[in-house]
Amino acid sequence: MRLNDIFKNIIFLPAFMFIGLMECDQNDEYDKTWDVDSTFVEKHGLITVYDNYLIDKNYQPIVLRGMSLFWSQWKGEFYNYDCIKWLRDDWNCTVVRAAMGVESGGYLEHPASEKAKIKTVIEACIDLGIYVIVDWHDHNAQEHRPQAIAFFQEIAQEYGEYPNVIYEIFNEPEQDNWNTVVKPYLSAVADSIRIIDPDNLIVVGTPTWSQDVDIASSNPLFQNNIAYALHFYAAYQYHKQNLRNKATTALNNGLALFVTEFGTVLNTGDGPIDTAETRLWMNFMENNQISWCNWSIADKNETSAALKSGAASKGGWPDSILTESGSLIRNYIIQGNRSFFDKIIAKRPVPTGFTLEQNYPNPFNSSTQMDFELPVGANIDLKIYDLYGNMICTLIQKSLQAGRYQTVWQTSQNDNKVASGVYLAQLIANFGTGTVATSRKLTLLK
Repeated sequence: MRLNDIFKNIIFLPAFMFIGLMECDQNDEYDKTWDVDSTFVEKHGLITVYDNYLIDKNYQPIVLRGMSLFWSQWKGEFYNYDCIKWLRDDWNCTVVRAAMGVESGGYLEHPASEKAKIKTVIEACIDLGIYVIVDWHDHNAQEHRPQAIAFFQEIAQEYGEYPNVIYEIFNEPEQDNWNTVVKPYLSAVADSIRIIDPDNLIVVGTPTWSQDVDIASSNPLFQNNIAYALHFYAAYQYHKQNLRNKATTALNNGLALFVTEFGTVLNTGDGPIDTAETRLWMNFMENNQISWCNWSIADKNETSAALKSGAASKGGWPDSILTESGSLIRNYIIQGNRSFFDKIIAKRPVPTGFTLEQNYPNPFNSSTQMDFELPVGANIDLKIYDLYGNMICTLIQKSLQAGRYQTVWQTSQNDNKVASGVYLAQLIANFGTGTVATSRKLTLLK
């Protein structure tokens, strides 16, 4: 089920309290997340970013836990229905990440075959009722913007109606500048998706191999329903408390984080497993309600692989075929998905009835009217931005009582000339119990 029209393009920002850490006992019995009457996605529906949390269709906090498949061009044999079903039924995964390799013999050279693998996983997840991350697995995506836009628009056109689908539009930017390189790419690809799919979750990569979430938090994207990728490898010396501190800064600045890839080992994907540091990261993610996928479902001869060499590609893996990392992570998934909802003890109320209507006329020439409604009194901040995130002007910045309001944007009143183009009106309302933000696109024609 999609969001009701009244809530389309709205981001609610309540606060939640989470108490308790998981204890991992591989001998524990566990209950499956699903039952015979409904699937996990049917129960939870469209995932939306509220404040720095992920919330389901019932406005309840949700944490997804699952596995990432390996680069599609190198371990494509695991991109099949039976493997995904085994991850759901035996591992209790609620999300699977399909990592489509772009360079190095991937999508750029073989678009049809690589895309077919991704679609196989998407359709399996839809049928099985779990979430799927469609990952543009690329370190130089800014150089492949046209291909990324074409790919994600096709995926959005075919599967955007399903709440299962999560778009990850840049796996790991390298040491590229956030403001001048990474963010412009992300904005362009996100906009291309939003033309077709206005509300499914989009995850965006951050610089330094998706570690600089603190830098991104100082100048975030303005598109709706965006989470930011945070990647770590627990045994690597630079991915310990210093990286958790960066994540905390981003959370404090209001970003929603999604750990779409992490390992229990070194950043090379190999080396010793650091179980103690992995435990610290697990506690951090649970305490902050951060969803995650582990790297990876593969039988490659490296310690990050969840499977030993020769593992069947269609699942059915006995304990003896799991690696040390695979066994550890499987247990974390089972335990976390079993107990998470019992640990939520408080939720602040979310006001309903908040609307920002489409401006009229649209497109417009020199002025346009915007109407909005408040269910309770709130502090209001209504601003106009261009598509690069630059603020053009402030229309309203004051406290208002509950009621219906309208305002007019007169482009001739701006200090600087406003050129023809698409702009964004963003309305933020602080209700005291939480904050609601929503936006509308406006087209100016001169």
